[in-house]
Amino acid sequence: MTDTARAVLRSQRRAARRAESVTNILDAAERVFSEDGLRDGSLRRIADLSGYSTAAMYKFFDSKQHLVAQTLSRRADEYLAELREAARVEGNALERLHRIVDAAAGFFGARPHFKSVLRQMQGGSAIIGPVLATFADDVYGRYAQAMTVMADLVREGQHDGEIRAGDPDALAHFASVLINEFALSNASVTSADFHAVFDGALRAPQ
Repeated sequence: MTDTARAVLRSQRRAARRAESVTNILDAAERVFSEDGLRDGSLRRIADLSGYSTAAMYKFFDSKQHLVAQTLSRRADEYLAELREAARVEGNALERLHRIVDAAAGFFGARPHFKSVLRQMQGGSAIIGPVLATFADDVYGRYAQAMTVMADLVREGQHDGEIRAGDPDALAHFASVLINEFALSNASVTSADFHAVFDGALRAPQ
């Protein structure tokens, strides 16, 4: 093996170890913020759960606000990928919006700690202001991309006469609010029942 190949291999191993460390810390942070709250969740407990010292965590995150932002952004990237996949399946616009509804419910159902964190954000938190002020591009950027996917489906549905007239961006936001209420709530509403409510809100008059 050449010196160049050895250097590349060492670099790859360092990158893999760093990625594993970041994942372990983010998993611990998600749990702590879920159980203790965004404001009261401590870096010390996150460090204990992840197996790192508090000082070592600063090798990966600049501050608690940065850690919160990355906790949100990691799952937002995963969710955005699932949303895009649901939007690409065969079917009309409303059918693909149904896929997004089901993908959202499945995504948050499989990640109860993250679901709890988002529900806290809906109720407001003292730490969210500084996070969004500093990392707004990271956090809001994912939301803007999701809204673009939704608005494109709304436009397609309007063109085909399925979805009612109105500003596509506003309707996409409305659809997103409905989806979030369904996916993040603990109400015992079936997917089929919610689809009927969802269609009633968006479907064009017959």
